[in-house]
Amino acid sequence: MSHSYFAQRNTAKLKRHRNFCSAAGKRFALPALLLLLGATANGAAAATSLNDERLDADQLVDRVLSANAGLAAMRSAVDAAEARIEPAGALPDPRLRVTTAPRTFDGFTTPAGRERGISGIVELSQEVPWPGTLGLRADAAQREAAAADDSVEVMRLRLEARTLEHYAQWAYVHRALEINAANQDLVDELRRIAENRYAAGLASQQDVLQAEVELQRLKKQALAFARLQDAVCARLNALLNRDADRRLPPPAGLPRPRALPAYAALRDAALRRHPELARMDELLAANRAREGLAEKAFYPDLNLIVRNNDYRPASETRSEFGLSINLPLDRSKRRAALDAAKADSMRLHYQREDTRARLLADLRQASTNARKAAETIALYETELIPRTLENLSAARSEYGAGGGAFLDVITAEQLKLEAELELESARADHFAALAELQRWTGGELPQPGAAPASADPIQVHHEKP
Repeated sequence: MSHSYFAQRNTAKLKRHRNFCSAAGKRFALPALLLLLGATANGAAAATSLNDERLDADQLVDRVLSANAGLAAMRSAVDAAEARIEPAGALPDPRLRVTTAPRTFDGFTTPAGRERGISGIVELSQEVPWPGTLGLRADAAQREAAAADDSVEVMRLRLEARTLEHYAQWAYVHRALEINAANQDLVDELRRIAENRYAAGLASQQDVLQAEVELQRLKKQALAFARLQDAVCARLNALLNRDADRRLPPPAGLPRPRALPAYAALRDAALRRHPELARMDELLAANRAREGLAEKAFYPDLNLIVRNNDYRPASETRSEFGLSINLPLDRSKRRAALDAAKADSMRLHYQREDTRARLLADLRQASTNARKAAETIALYETELIPRTLENLSAARSEYGAGGGAFLDVITAEQLKLEAELELESARADHFAALAELQRWTGGELPQPGAAPASADPIQVHHEKP
């Protein structure tokens, strides 16, 4: 799998320790990061360019992840969500109020005979939410940013799996065309043998016609494979954000099947690190913060006031200090808002349970597909392919010796062709199933024989929120 910029990260640990200072630090570091990226842009572009000779799976994944506009858009959404954390936890702006009276514009004389200039009131106020409100707002924004980051990881895993599935099809169709071409050569050789035997009076014309029919059938099959090749190429070009008719290099090939970890280890890895579950956890935590905000709404907000009143005589105190609060008298609307927040938490809780169930079902299916494909590969490589070759060799020998029918040779060739194509199909299925396994486990597969790292972490979510 790919180890590029979008490689698997331990996002949960980083996000749980994110704070306002780190968010501000990212913003200050952004100009330097942009300069660094600009300086290395040409090198990165060269590193992710497609090989003109052979298309490697990891290279293809890197290129898709760097070229995909949807993934870039989601990363921008993460940046926007992170930028909202600091404003969410900040105090509202202070308010300045200045008032005056028209009679004071030209000055006037006080009853004591003193001249006075322009007078008025200057007031400065600062709204202060009930203690804990700002922290809850910042926590909700932080959790939403973490959920957005997890959404990027979910899409990255999906793109990787889709890319590798198409790569498996790309490898299969190339091998299918090679096998078809080899069998066309074989049937063409058999046709020449049948023609020579027919010319010598040792065989009937039907033998030659059977070879011709089989050769045309193989050519028709090659056309079908060529259409499939064009379709897979178009899908890969779409993932690369390129024109559908752009040429792609032939594949480097598929790796040999490898030992798979036990399902218990796969299940443990999926429940511990899959970003979709982490995203649901973050959304639930953000909504719990909104529950806290709904509870804070039952308490008044404070408004601190400092005022200077020039209307008063100089002999009196002109400075004033005050405090005002809102009166949360309508408690029914606040209870409704709190009930809505709790209902949303319940909804997210059950959505997470549903996501977990679907994740484990998909993981189980991918695990079964990978194991069955590996068993199929072993069966074909060790049993069926050798038997079809022996069968074809025996049929050709008997026909050459004049003791067998030409139809038996054609049938043996068809069985060989079918077995070879099914073997390549099983190899592609195994590679695609491994890609799905990595998608549902959230990254690289555990090592075979590894025991589950912990108990099922979902148990902590079984209680109703």
